Amino acid sequence: MSSKHIALIIGAGSNVGGSVAQTLVKQNYKVAVGSRTKRDNVPDGFYPFTVDVTRPESIKPAFEKVIADVGPPNVIFNAATLVPADAEDALSLPLSGFQQGHTVTESFYIAAQEALTSFRSPVHNDSPKTFIVTGNFHPFLPPTVATAPRFGLALQKRSEAYLTELFHNVYGKEGIRFHYAHLVSAEGGIPPYADFLKSGPAHAKAYVHLINAPASEAWDYR
Repeated sequence: MSSKHIALIIGAGSNVGGSVAQTLVKQNYKVAVGSRTKRDNVPDGFYPFTVDVTRPESIKPAFEKVIADVGPPNVIFNAATLVPADAEDALSLPLSGFQQGHTVTESFYIAAQEALTSFRSPVHNDSPKTFIVTGNFHPFLPPTVATAPRFGLALQKRSEAYLTELFHNVYGKEGIRFHYAHLVSAEGGIPPYADFLKSGPAHAKAYVHLINAPASEAWDYR
């Protein structure tokens, strides 16, 4: 498989990001794995780089390095931040905590811009062009006392879901795919948190499918 089969994962932790990375490497992808601190002694096929989604200014240089060292990639944005709020006093959340979620959304937006430039590179003419953001069910839940402690995360994911749907509709005509992918329960609702903690292989299977599917799936992929 040629070097045009490249993936960039922002947020390559031990669960979702790590599982996706390992699965893609087994399919002969070169996988750039991003984290706040650079990893040493990584296995063959992995290319570590530093990136911090709480510092949007780190996104563009990270893309530039990966493209220069490895090539134009498919992109997986596997990052989120949560500063819990008081369920009975949501406005007690400090402004800094409120802003943190918006900072991650800003990083998501910059990553999408950089991905679009990469997708339009000639090397991608006959290869997958897919941007996947790891989501959750929050964009589809009503704002209630029960969801109040996580409203910062909900705003973050609602923004990402809206933008993903928009980009999917705008750039689909170019064969560019944007997906908001999230785990659901067997009944189609919110899965137990314990299930999410061991969901890496399920995410990996879904993400590999989204990248390689002959035709684009829906932007909201469950």
